[in-house]
Amino acid sequence: MSYISFDKQDKTGLLYLNRVEKRNALNEEFMDELNDVLDSVEHSGIHALIVTSKGGNVFSSGGDIRYFITLKSKTDAREMSFKMHNLFNRFEDIGILTLCVINGSAIGGGAELVLPFDMRFLRSDSFIQLKEKYMGVTTGWGGTYRLVNLIGYTNALKVLMGAEKITADKALLFGLVNEVYDKHILMDKAVEFCAGLKDDDIRLIKHIKNLSKHSIYANRKDAMLKEEELFSEAWMFGKRKKIMKDFLEGS
Repeated sequence: MSYISFDKQDKTGLLYLNRVEKRNALNEEFMDELNDVLDSVEHSGIHALIVTSKGGNVFSSGGDIRYFITLKSKTDAREMSFKMHNLFNRFEDIGILTLCVINGSAIGGGAELVLPFDMRFLRSDSFIQLKEKYMGVTTGWGGTYRLVNLIGYTNALKVLMGAEKITADKALLFGLVNEVYDKHILMDKAVEFCAGLKDDDIRLIKHIKNLSKHSIYANRKDAMLKEEELFSEAWMFGKRKKIMKDFLEGS
């Protein structure tokens, strides 16, 4: 079963998360499929990629509990974290503009998923929530590093410690998202923006992106290694295991 649909509209790629029945929760198969789609995207000739979701009011609920419950050791947790770092780094490093259209709530790992993109457009009645602290763990998919770089240390620390919902207005104020639109025009605005790049030289798009990123990111490798280490340690603290067990027993 495919969890992703991909289409092209002129020189804009449209990637839809489509595991609607599981609120677009990411499991191992979903991760592998995203990697496979990125292989195709890199050779598709598009100038911009829009990533959004299908179904309901959820962009992504994060990691699939049924997958996470199988990760029993620190090594398991670290290997999963490493795999997701590599996947999200691919979204961040691809040589085209990437725009995440957050058309529903983005929670936990789903919130981490929106962060590697160059730009983010958020539906006006939605929110972003990094709630890993509720599970008794740190971010594990690059979220802390990217959040600090996007909104600053003190704002990021408040968001992570409070595990609070970031409303559309606050996300715009923080600079976490670039635009906020009503759901009826959200996708149209994203497509319109990306269409403005269709006549540009792809090499120019890549250079502008590379120069911009070089100006802000210092040493991502060290930050990711530290997160893998601390996330996998927190994975064994016990809280998340009880929460996942209660979730499964109640579902």
